[in-house]
Amino acid sequence: MTKLWVLMLPFILVACSSAPVVHPPQAIEQAKAADKDARRALRDGDLRQAQRDFSKALALQQSLDDTDASATTLINLATVTHQLNDDAGALAGLDTILLEQQPIYPPPARLSASFRKAVILADLARLGEADSALRSAESLCANGCALGAGIAALRARILLLQGDAEGALVLAQAVSKAGNTSAEERANSLRVAALAEEKLARHADALRDFQAALQADKALALSARIAEDLQGMARVSAQLGHEQQAAEYARRALLVNEAQHRVVP
Repeated sequence: MTKLWVLMLPFILVACSSAPVVHPPQAIEQAKAADKDARRALRDGDLRQAQRDFSKALALQQSLDDTDASATTLINLATVTHQLNDDAGALAGLDTILLEQQPIYPPPARLSASFRKAVILADLARLGEADSALRSAESLCANGCALGAGIAALRARILLLQGDAEGALVLAQAVSKAGNTSAEERANSLRVAALAEEKLARHADALRDFQAALQADKALALSARIAEDLQGMARVSAQLGHEQQAAEYARRALLVNEAQHRVVP
């Protein structure tokens, strides 16, 4: 019996010395799961489900006083809400961060919220308000922040909408050639450059930049942007006298737009 006990002792000691498995509280796990589900739904194109899951994650994060996580979720929720064409709801969500009287949200969240608000206001052609929101983002973007290229691309777009095609072109070209520009922002800046060149009647240059934007947007699988690029290519091709090519681009843009409405998440 003693011999058996001695043989068993090492296994008992190992078992007793192992740290017990500690599981996070249920609310934390639920918040993480809801956020993960929301991001998966967003990748799959199911915006309604993404909105529901982000809303669930937000409620759980706020109940846990997780202000950093809730700020990120508020911005993600506003972005999805904007994509669902509820611009008032999206802006209200962002103002939850921006108009908070106490500094409970971190500066990076205020920067992201200001930038996202400027994007939405620019889409709505509320240019004075968009300019103000973007200036707030610019003031918070110090030492080459991660959103720097996006902010510059949006500034170029607002300049174009305000009628300054030359200024928009110079800035958009600078953004498209910068080494730290993401693929999406490079495509955006190329599109702005092409639109500026179209305004300036530099149609051959515009066609080149629309084509470059199209290749980038195809790689990113951004259907709405692909359609915009093709429509631009159709317009400038017509201005160049390439009627058949213009008709082909217009037809491709129409098919892309029609197909977006047929896609079932």
